[in-house]
Amino acid sequence: MFWKKVVVCAALMTVAGDEGVQAQELIPFKFRSEDENKLLTENDSARIYAATGDTANAVIIEDETLHYRLVSRKNKKKVVAEGGLVSAGDGYLQHGKWVQYYSNGRPALTGSYLKGKPAGAWQELWPDGKPKRDFHYAILADKDGTYTCMAGEYHEYYENGQLKVTGFYMADRRRNADTVMVEDPVSGTRVSKKVFTSEYVPRKTGTWEYFTETGEADRKEEL
Repeated sequence: MFWKKVVVCAALMTVAGDEGVQAQELIPFKFRSEDENKLLTENDSARIYAATGDTANAVIIEDETLHYRLVSRKNKKKVVAEGGLVSAGDGYLQHGKWVQYYSNGRPALTGSYLKGKPAGAWQELWPDGKPKRDFHYAILADKDGTYTCMAGEYHEYYENGQLKVTGFYMADRRRNADTVMVEDPVSGTRVSKKVFTSEYVPRKTGTWEYFTETGEADRKEEL
């Protein structure tokens, strides 16, 4: 007897500051599938689709290179975000290097994905190109599935380039249990079954140091 297992994982970036850890969306991926996204036009090398939940922008998918671009519908040379893809059923997953841009064309956020999960080194930048935050994502596998979580060194900078915060995150595992209705493959009836999923959240650990905008030491935390 086989049951369909439900796996949940979040693709959120977490950032630190004096107000604590906050969640915000990573680089937007606004394409669900060829069936769900309306095809606007196509040529020999690319297809242009309506962006999911976004009337101001469109999605360009280059077939040969499996490259994604989120562009303005009014000016398709204005790129909002772009990156590599990997095929997944009737759709795609973010894969490889990705970049999100400011309206001035400079990178706002850069990093890499591994089959839809953020992985490795990421950097957020100020509009003038100076670093704003440096952080890392780890891919974590356990008996419940494969997950992603921010973990490792973290650095945050003021707009003038001075270091603001430095510290280290560890991935803290939480295991969740839920009861769902599933179909028994033998009898065809719907029955309740308990499923388990993991959740990993970043947790500050070790020494965290905070600095003023002029570069002077402000305070230190030992966690």
